[in-house]
Amino acid sequence: MTERALAVVTGASAGIGREFAEQLAARGHDLLVVARDGGRLEELAGVLAPRHGIRVEPLAADLSREDGIARVADRIAGLEPALLVNNAGFGTTGTLARTDPARQTDMVLLHTLAPLRLTLAALPGLLRRNAGGIINVSSVASFLASPGSVTYCATKAYLTVW
Repeated sequence: MTERALAVVTGASAGIGREFAEQLAARGHDLLVVARDGGRLEELAGVLAPRHGIRVEPLAADLSREDGIARVADRIAGLEPALLVNNAGFGTTGTLARTDPARQTDMVLLHTLAPLRLTLAALPGLLRRNAGGIINVSSVASFLASPGSVTYCATKAYLTVW
């Protein structure tokens, strides 16, 4: 029996992350899908696994929290995936002075520290096999400086140039 390649997709419960999961499943990848909403991840696994004959492991974790990042990084290190899609993210609106500082901190953790730590967890296996990849989902906002989205632009710029 041939082992299928494993892909990890963060922010997989909706939007671009869900589309990545669906496309990778259609190509025959087993999946580790990560997002905060465990119910939506379970629903996604229940659809993709039987439709494509793959394994889907849902892992509910908040990647804007240190414990969530550590849990997912540990799981990735144990699996040695062929592909990591760092997609989880969110934005805020409003000037830095008028935006909740806690939300800004969450965004910095989610857009910078989480991809860094998850990449470091996946990298040893990718280098050992000399195969695979990492996709960092960024934004055209990474090329802008917007007073109403300064932290979003800066964190997406990190993903673009990192």
